[in-house]
Amino acid sequence: MSTATFTRILAPAILSATLLGPGPAQAESEYPARPITLVVPLPAGSDTDTIARLMADGLGRSLKQPVVVENRVGAGGQIAMKYVATAKPDGYTLAAPFQAALTLVPHIRKTPPYDPRTDFTPIGRFGSLGIAVVVPEDSPFKSFDQLIAKARAEPGKLTFASFGVGSGGHLAGEMLNAAAGLSIVHVPYKGTSEARVGLLRKEVDMAILGDGLAALLVHDGKARVLAVPQAARSPLFPDAPTFREAGIPLATQGWVGLAGPAGLPAEVVKKLEAALQEAASTPGLKERLSQIGLQLAPTDAAGFSRIIQDDYVLWGKAVDIAGIEKN
Repeated sequence: MSTATFTRILAPAILSATLLGPGPAQAESEYPARPITLVVPLPAGSDTDTIARLMADGLGRSLKQPVVVENRVGAGGQIAMKYVATAKPDGYTLAAPFQAALTLVPHIRKTPPYDPRTDFTPIGRFGSLGIAVVVPEDSPFKSFDQLIAKARAEPGKLTFASFGVGSGGHLAGEMLNAAAGLSIVHVPYKGTSEARVGLLRKEVDMAILGDGLAALLVHDGKARVLAVPQAARSPLFPDAPTFREAGIPLATQGWVGLAGPAGLPAEVVKKLEAALQEAASTPGLKERLSQIGLQLAPTDAAGFSRIIQDDYVLWGKAVDIAGIEKN
């Protein structure tokens, strides 16, 4: 057979194979073949953004492709999460969801923008964000027990600040009321800065704030932390008891994780899951996060899925308890 004849016979087959692209094994080995976009629901400089950028750096090193952070801010994280939920499930558009954006927002919308149980592929939790019950430095309450005793003795007299209706601090306060049989009145502020000012001006008796802000106030001698609602004591406030230690059956904690759209291929999830664990083992990362009030708390995909399921139920109950009107 001449070379010309051989080429004429094989050319269509070669062209067909080229157009069809690589087979499954080759395609899997190539992921990621280009930069990955990591969508963050909160603005640059926020705790969630800080964790997400550290996560992106670690993922990029492990995957040997840039992981580019894109902040899509608005509607309590709804805009970013909706964007990712409707993205192509190829592993190139991922989200760094924080707890409320994924498990709270669907409960406070008349028409939920997404269902965290079905519209996303959990890959893993990366970091956690604690909250704390904070009082001014010169508050008459020297312990959480004293505050609870006062609240029980005079229902409806004490007040607590949060950084907005439907915020994690607001719902944690309402869950405290429900779990302990209290009537501490919620005073919402328009953001963390305003809540901080309200606390320091003694417009409220206490505030439920993120660990990072609480740590700054304590460091500056302006406030004290009486308790934390997490399952374990915060390393930032080792002397502050948990709610459970105070006899209140409640434990909750914020987090930031990694997720993709529903339908993400199993081989992509496996590769991202491994990269996330490798990113979490970056030397010095744990200490760096703890200095700004954040904690490294990695899980695998199955563990993160359970957390999402549990928190979805928890926040649904909290919204009902708080009587928040859906919008």
